[in-house]
Amino acid sequence: MFFMNVTVSKASLFKTGLTDTDSISVSLLTASQGKQIYEKFGHTGIRIHIPSKKFDGVYHYGLFSFEEPHFEYRFVKGETDYMIGLMHYHDFLTMYAIRGSSVRELPLLLTQEEAHNLYEALMVNMLPENQTYRYSFLYDNCATRPLEIIKRNLTGTLIVDTTNIELPTYRNLIHECTTQDKWLTFGLDLILDGEVDEHISLPDKPFLPHITEHIFSTAKIDRGGVVEQIATTPKEVLAARESENKTSILDIVTPNIFAFGVLIAVLIISIFEYKRMKHSRITDTILFAIFGILGILVYFLLLFSEHPAVSANINAMWIHPIWLVAIPFIWVRKYQKFLNCYHFINFALLLLYLIVVAFAMQEVGVAAILLVVVLLIRSITYIAVEQKRK
Repeated sequence: MFFMNVTVSKASLFKTGLTDTDSISVSLLTASQGKQIYEKFGHTGIRIHIPSKKFDGVYHYGLFSFEEPHFEYRFVKGETDYMIGLMHYHDFLTMYAIRGSSVRELPLLLTQEEAHNLYEALMVNMLPENQTYRYSFLYDNCATRPLEIIKRNLTGTLIVDTTNIELPTYRNLIHECTTQDKWLTFGLDLILDGEVDEHISLPDKPFLPHITEHIFSTAKIDRGGVVEQIATTPKEVLAARESENKTSILDIVTPNIFAFGVLIAVLIISIFEYKRMKHSRITDTILFAIFGILGILVYFLLLFSEHPAVSANINAMWIHPIWLVAIPFIWVRKYQKFLNCYHFINFALLLLYLIVVAFAMQEVGVAAILLVVVLLIRSITYIAVEQKRK
């Protein structure tokens, strides 16, 4: 959906010498998801076909380059700029055929005036000074931009009836797209706050390509009192290629299984600790390091990122960099009072988190709850051992 690392097509595609007598057909192309993380959500393109000029191009809003300076940092910070691109229709299909994805085409029933206006708007959008836009994961991407530019060039009013539709949440849609990658789902759930648990807004913010396709396939247009469908029936122009489902260890050991395994292991270690009245420094060091490093990412997103849905994350209550600060105190005996105080505060904070989860409008997964219980056990064990020593 959002990431398309391709090159803009040849300049000859721009030079059509179009006149009012040239007939234009417009359709919406929807590509299915791929295997890479940046392919998980599919992609949208606008096909402009002008037979008299032998022009058959696909405009899409997914151009970016990994080679841009500091790309990874800018992406995490929410400062990634994307561009509109143009490809020949057959090149577009070839690219997705290589990837193994399907492509559906939805012919739009635009008037010639609307089609010409749309084509001109796309050409203006392709000018260097207009080509770039600030990408937003939820609200401004390859699925929202085609909807907006088509709507702006309609001569009538687009009518989308959502009265009898149960709209999904953004998180629901993300889970649908990442269902084959449980670890990606888990990671996104950790960093995205309750904003993604709001229901999507139609027709303004479709979020995903197949939602944009659904809007046009079911919508009507009112042109001066004449109400009619704005699109015909979508058809598959490229079938998905069946690929071998190679099972990796991450497919078997899902986040829930992993977290449950960690819980059992930590519970056993903690029981032995209490009986021996001795702290397992290595166990705490490993756990503190893992959650502290994750906390750096969570707090960077929370404090500095311009991405939506990361600034009010309740998971910041238990995933934070302070875990790293506490590690040296594990190994220095004279700082045990500080560590004891830290565990008391941590115990209270983790309990508060579980209470907040029960009432907050943010969905957290089973694995997250299990890991919070792991940290609770460690704090309880430390406090209990110190009390037993007295």
